[in-house]
Amino acid sequence: MLSRHKVAVVGAVVCTFTAAGCGVGEGSGDSTTAAQQSVSAPAKLAGTITFQTWSLKNDKFTPYFTQLIAAFEKSHAGTKINWIDQPGDGYADKVASQIKSGSLPDVVNLPPEIAYQATRPGALLNLAKSVPTLSTDYVASGIGAYTYPGVDGSYAFPWYLGTDVNYWNKDILGKAGVSTTALPTTNDQLMAAAKKVHDATGGRDYLISRKPGLLDFVAAGVPLSSADGKKFAFNTPAAAGVVDKYVSAYKSGYMPKDALSDTYLGNSALFEKSRVGWTTGTGFFIKDLQGKSPTLAPKVIGSPVIGTPPLYAQGISVAAKSKNLPLALEFAKFATNNTNQLAFTDIATGFLPGTTAAQTDPRFSKSDGTAAGNAAVLAAKALPQAKVIQPPTWTEAMSTYLNQQLALALTGKQSSKDALDKAVSKANSLL
Repeated sequence: MLSRHKVAVVGAVVCTFTAAGCGVGEGSGDSTTAAQQSVSAPAKLAGTITFQTWSLKNDKFTPYFTQLIAAFEKSHAGTKINWIDQPGDGYADKVASQIKSGSLPDVVNLPPEIAYQATRPGALLNLAKSVPTLSTDYVASGIGAYTYPGVDGSYAFPWYLGTDVNYWNKDILGKAGVSTTALPTTNDQLMAAAKKVHDATGGRDYLISRKPGLLDFVAAGVPLSSADGKKFAFNTPAAAGVVDKYVSAYKSGYMPKDALSDTYLGNSALFEKSRVGWTTGTGFFIKDLQGKSPTLAPKVIGSPVIGTPPLYAQGISVAAKSKNLPLALEFAKFATNNTNQLAFTDIATGFLPGTTAAQTDPRFSKSDGTAAGNAAVLAAKALPQAKVIQPPTWTEAMSTYLNQQLALALTGKQSSKDALDKAVSKANSLL
């Protein structure tokens, strides 16, 4: 666990341009207006900006960023990129502090939920105003991750992204007579397969172990929020129906009893121990498994995830109040162009580039015929349809409370609808 770390911004932000000279559109100085201004690059870029990453300055990634920055500075003589990095823990608090103190770096790496919080005081530049090719250069799902209900525009270049694939243990499926060529594509089929595994092995093996969650509600077509995005509203009969299926599965013994205990390792960990036959993971899960469980890896096959593929996103945003907006915008575009994203994901194993051009790159579009290669392509194909499942206002405290209520429902201590009603009420009270 990393400790909270106070970091001073490296270097002073020096701007050689006035607002008008930078090609910055008219602005009143108001935060929201600043976010919505348009930026056009001058003939020659100059000056200094600060670029902030999140837990990426280390032996693995530092050489990449050093070369990236050197290449940009070489192409734009007279520019200087000061790279700073923040520790993994407490990043949202750090960004909030930077916004409050007016020290948000010019170019900043943000996940969607932190970017959303930064849009509320108008701290990020609306990229849709200044980048006409945004929607053609970057995958729609990535742009969607930084487009929020009630907020005009888009607030980050999609950078490194991830989504899930289903993984199945062929041995467990085979013992139960579950087809490995017609794998479940719906939650109902998943539950039916879980019953088969249970019945065929006398309850010794399991297919599933996790509780339902927001992903399952979305897969069932349940809106998580009200139409205006201001309140959570997933306590519907349809969502209760989803939970009811898990209640029935748990009661029938299709899930390990310890799935609700404090000692529960998680579905993925149980899969690695061959205690369950299904889990989800990124397209590179099997490669990881080859190191952790080399005897299991050859027995694993992948398939498209059930329902809406979840999107895990990191983006690069531009501070609306940067004193050198043209340089900040140009560097953000450079750092996230197709060439640099491909190079980055060569190092960031398990992630996918956020550019549309990468969709046709052989490394993401053609399998080498191995199970790992097939899974990587499955993930890349799912990326355009993937979406961030959790609304940006959803918090860890809300997740904890929802899980507590669902555990009570699965053990029969309250109805599924009561569990959802309490979870929604609590979540709305925490907004």
